[in-house]
Amino acid sequence: MTAPPATERPVVLELPEAGTGQRAARRRQSNKRRVLRKIGFAVSMVVLICAIPVLATIGYRSLRDTTAGRRIDAQNDPTKPRYEADVVPTPVSLVVETGADGSLQGLTVLVLGNNDTGGAVVFIPVATVAPREDGTLGTLTSTLTTGDLPKLAQATANLMGLSFDQTIVMGPQQWQQFVNPVAPLTVNNPDRIVNVDSRGRSTTLFATGPLQLNADAVSTYLQARNPTESDLAHLNRKQVLWTAWLAAIKASAKPDAVPGETTSGIGRYLHGLAAGTADISTLPVKAQAPVGKDESFVADPAATAALVAREVPLPTPANPGDRTRVRLLSGTGPVGSPNVVAGKIVAAGGEVTILGNADNFNYADTLIIYYDDQFATAAAKLRDSLGLGQVQKSTTETDTEDITLILGRDATAKFGGTGG
Repeated sequence: MTAPPATERPVVLELPEAGTGQRAARRRQSNKRRVLRKIGFAVSMVVLICAIPVLATIGYRSLRDTTAGRRIDAQNDPTKPRYEADVVPTPVSLVVETGADGSLQGLTVLVLGNNDTGGAVVFIPVATVAPREDGTLGTLTSTLTTGDLPKLAQATANLMGLSFDQTIVMGPQQWQQFVNPVAPLTVNNPDRIVNVDSRGRSTTLFATGPLQLNADAVSTYLQARNPTESDLAHLNRKQVLWTAWLAAIKASAKPDAVPGETTSGIGRYLHGLAAGTADISTLPVKAQAPVGKDESFVADPAATAALVAREVPLPTPANPGDRTRVRLLSGTGPVGSPNVVAGKIVAAGGEVTILGNADNFNYADTLIIYYDDQFATAAAKLRDSLGLGQVQKSTTETDTEDITLILGRDATAKFGGTGG
């Protein structure tokens, strides 16, 4: 800071002369104002604290009785009307199988059933064309050529119309580590696999029929390809291996039959799938004209939607807004297992986000209620998927979900139970 120029007059604070009593009077007045401010602040705080319960009650009643959206009534008992709970989505993970060089060798979707028991294993041909996040189309193999794993996971999610909880990478070392506790695996190899040298001579790598695969041979078996072999034929061998692996885990008495974590990662899925019945299938695809010498496939949209609806009753969308958000309520009794009706909702392009009971249990007919005209088509599509229901537009303007589905006695008669 620089000093002011000499030409500037210094700032002078004028005070009353000593002995007049003016400064003392000013101090007393200032102190009085400070005391009054403190008292006023304390009184305001007391009033505010006392008002909190009143404001909370008024706010609760306003929310409870509002007609600007859905009515909210506190109900924590799942046996009573108006009970609602957020849905826990079906656990779904993507396994990306890579070679020693990091190349894409396989894609497998793992799904867990209720209470982490049983579920599904779905193989995806890596030459399948899928929409990327930038809007372009390309095979899943070419999507990973940039080395971008999130882009591959998103393209696979777009292909299936759902999102994944996690992406798990399985290279040769991981295969050996996870299979080792139950190795050797006994597999019935459906195809003779040959190795062709530079002179065109063939030697058998894996013979047809029963095989004993050690842990260090599993990755080689999964990645082996016969000359000009379709990826779909290769997936037949994957199905054989996964079937044998899950059976070995189920039959094993070893506490470390699945190494590492058992409540997260691939360990959770292996334990759950082996504990129940696992459906093993391949994504429904059709071959299209090859690009150069490389084959490629396109997914069958209707068959893929049916597969997802069957195996993943409570999915989350691949991208925000991809699926219609549905509140599923039982209008005939306490809500039960939603899987049957949820599958119909998923097949129609929806997702169940809230599950609960209607305002009463006397609904004869199923109601499909939408809140905005943009969801009128989705509501009609849901009715077609269910094969029943009355579509109505709500008189309220907005809602937290896109559609509310109230199941009546007609749904109970068709699907059984309460709540589907």
